[in-house]
Amino acid sequence: MRRIIRRNLVRDSAGNPLSAESERITDDGRGALQQTSERVAHFCSGCRRPLQDLSEFRGICDGCRTRGCCVHCLSRCDVCSRRLCGHCRRGFAGPPSLTVCESCRQRLVERQTLHDQQIEFERELARYRMLQQDQMMRFNYDRTFLMAQLQAARMGMTLKFNHPEPRFKRFVRWLWRIPRWAVRHAWR
Repeated sequence: MRRIIRRNLVRDSAGNPLSAESERITDDGRGALQQTSERVAHFCSGCRRPLQDLSEFRGICDGCRTRGCCVHCLSRCDVCSRRLCGHCRRGFAGPPSLTVCESCRQRLVERQTLHDQQIEFERELARYRMLQQDQMMRFNYDRTFLMAQLQAARMGMTLKFNHPEPRFKRFVRWLWRIPRWAVRHAWR
């Protein structure tokens, strides 16, 4: 009985074995040959799947530099195009949604925060401008009304405009009605 064993060992760039393939040919002494093939694959350190071939290995993760990336777990940062394993990749939900590394995610969050602050500032500025515009329109109306009263007084006429009374004066006048009503009804 004779045995012939052939082994093919595939290593990565660091010298670690990725897969081992062996062929065993056995002769039983009567002329019958038996061939047995074995393939032992090592696991991807990123996703723990067995690597069947060297072409499935894609290198080391650029984020952690400790885990490997295979065809199944490899992803790339959409901002800086780094290789990322399944443990290092992060998601960014802001418009648009992206797969990013941790450093790019922090920069995107900071940029989103600044953008939100800018929008809030612009809204506050627009609200302030509208208040200023409303106040200027009231001042213009009061000035026009006063000019019309002065012109009418020069001509010796009385002016009967329906000038809106300020809210505070209306509120004070309404407050004075309450004691008058109470005094009036207390004597009854």
